[in-house]
This record gives sequence, C-alpha cells and structure tokens, in this order.
Amino acid sequence: MFQPLDLNTVLLLHKLSFFVAAMCFLYVRSQSRESVGLGFLALGFFLVAMASTLVSIGKLLNGYESLLSLAGSFAGLVGYSIFWIGTCRISTQRLRRREWLVLCVPVLVCAVLLGSGLYVFSEARTTAFQTTAAVLLLAAAYTVYTDRLIEPLPVRKTLAATIAFAAFLSALVVVGVLLPKIALVSSRNAFFVSIVCHFAIAVFVLALVKERAEERLRRLADLDVLTGVPNRRSFSEHLPEQMRQGDVIVMIDIDYFKRINDGFGHLAGDEVLVRVARELSARIRPNDSFARFGGEEFILFMPATGESDAETLAESLRQLVSSIKHLIDDQKVVATLSMGLAVCEEKNCTPHALMKMADTALYASKAGGRDRLTVYRAEEFSKDSSLSNNVRHAG
Repeated sequence: MFQPLDLNTVLLLHKLSFFVAAMCFLYVRSQSRESVGLGFLALGFFLVAMASTLVSIGKLLNGYESLLSLAGSFAGLVGYSIFWIGTCRISTQRLRRREWLVLCVPVLVCAVLLGSGLYVFSEARTTAFQTTAAVLLLAAAYTVYTDRLIEPLPVRKTLAATIAFAAFLSALVVVGVLLPKIALVSSRNAFFVSIVCHFAIAVFVLALVKERAEERLRRLADLDVLTGVPNRRSFSEHLPEQMRQGDVIVMIDIDYFKRINDGFGHLAGDEVLVRVARELSARIRPNDSFARFGGEEFILFMPATGESDAETLAESLRQLVSSIKHLIDDQKVVATLSMGLAVCEEKNCTPHALMKMADTALYASKAGGRDRLTVYRAEEFSKDSSLSNNVRHAG
C-alpha cells in the first residue's frame, strides 16, 4: 500500500503546481499575444508560489520566522490580487476601471496583522491568508461566469467552476485551522486537491484562448472583409431550407457604382460601399438577415413579413441611402439604390426560387430608370417576357 504524503511534501507539490501553471500561462501567451491578461495570471501564480518559499526560508532563520511569514502572506495575497486582475482581462480582453484598487486588499490585511500583533501566530496568518484568497478566487470565478453573457464560450462555466472550487478548498483550510475537530477534510488533503485545481485552471484558460480564437476565425469566415457585414456564404447557410408564406427576399444594387470607381478611384468606391453597407445593416430588424451578395450588390431576408410591411421597410432604406451625401475629393456624391422585392405567396417555396424572383424584380428596377423599388408579381411579369429575362446588365 502507498503511504500518505506528509504535509511538507504536499506543500512542496502545491508550490510547484503554481510554478507549472504559471509556465503554462506564459506559453499560451507566447502563442497568442492577442490574449490580454495571460501575463498577469502567470505573475500572480509566481507570487503565490514565492509566498510559500519565503515561509520556508523563515523556518530556517531563528527570530525572523514571523516577519518572513508575514512577507510571504503579503506576496501571496498580491499574487491572488494580480490573478484576479488577469482573470478579468482574459475574460473580457479589455481593461477594467480601477482594477488596480484590488491591491489595497493585501496591504490592508497585512497591516491589520502587523498592527494587532497577530502576525506572530501561524493560525492567524493562515486564516487571514486563506480567507482573503478564497474571496479573491470567488471574485475571479464570478467575473468569468458573468462575462458569458458578453462572450458565450462553452468553457467559461467549467473555468468558473474550477476557480470557485479552488476558493472552496481555501475555505476548507480555514475550517481545518480554526475548527480541526469538525473539519470534514484535513488541510493536507485540501492542499493536495488544490494541486489538481491549479493544473485544471491552466488547462481551461488554454481552452478559453483556443475557443476564442476559433470563434474569431468563424466570425471572420462569415463576414465580408471590406464592409464587415455577413458575406454570401454566411447568408446562404442561415437561410431556411424552405421559405414560408410571407417570407421576403430583397435584392439591392448600388446604381452606377462603376462610374464612382472610374471617376474617383476604387478607394473612393470602397468608402461608398462601406458606408452604404453600414447604414443598411444598422437599420434592419433583429430577426432579419442582411449580407453583401457580391460586388455592389446586397441581399436582405425578412421572415414572416408580408408584402406591405416589407415594401415599407425597403422603401425607407432606399430613401435613407439616397439622402446621404458622400464627400469625395471635395465633391458631394449621391449613391442611389435599385431594389427588387419578392414575397413567398405559397405555403412553401425554395430560397433559390425566391431569390430568382427578387433578382428579376431588381432587373426591372434598373431597366425602369434605377433608384426605385420593384415588387415581383407573377401576373405582371408574365405579361412582359423582357422583365422575366434574368440576363444581368452591369452599371
């Protein structure tokens, strides 16, 4: 049978687990420099590991044990405070206002211990240290968990739970020190289990960085590089397989866009394209889908809208864009829109068929003089075969 590890061995492994986890944070940081906060996580864990080293040195120097232990407690609490800062930054990838005020916590705790003279008692130092560590860890877990509303990555709940469990282990140590007779878990076992927690925290932070990078790549794959709105592939993937009665597709084209490119240059054309895309995407309804379809053409899907409401919304968008004056080389340029709108009038119709009808209506708008909205009505288009021609004319 294996003999149980003694407390000194467990504490040594406990200290090494902080070092190893800190090295993991630094490794991840070297591979993903965009992840803000990894350096703070590493520094925090290094300081916590150094805390136990100072305590060990104090035991070798008679007369300095209490002071070095207090210094170790201060270093450890600063480490946990910095760990909280790092957790906040890795969670949101941004700085928080007044986050450095958390460093007042270790100063206050150690000042109370020093001023009251309790720093000479190991039980008082341990209780103050582990209680404060538990509070800081709980704060870090809460931050990671609540930020899931901003960035709903799957690993957040697991990381938050692991950090919260590490806080629970620190609380168990406090119970073991103050009430050893009723403690369910000995301090030695609590320290031993926390070793696994430190490795788990490092693993889940790595997973958080990985999931965030994958989500960023997914978003980039779904967005048009120039305009920042969804691209054609993303739009097609989010369309239902079958349209329902009342679903609407609107095809949108910027009139005479080639003239803007030829007259003012492609950079000016890009500016106009980006402005139009931004104005259109900012004014669609939450359940609608909008994308750049290609070139100077956009597409809008309005589910369960109906012809009347869809026509009103599309017309307001057209008038909005027509009212914008683009300043190019000290000249005011107006970019108008031609639109084609098609409504699914049957119980079911395919997206391809509805887009084809909207495209036909768009061609009719362009053939009719541009800067207008045309609604596809089968009975009207069937009378004029030229309107049903799907050949596209540039310009």
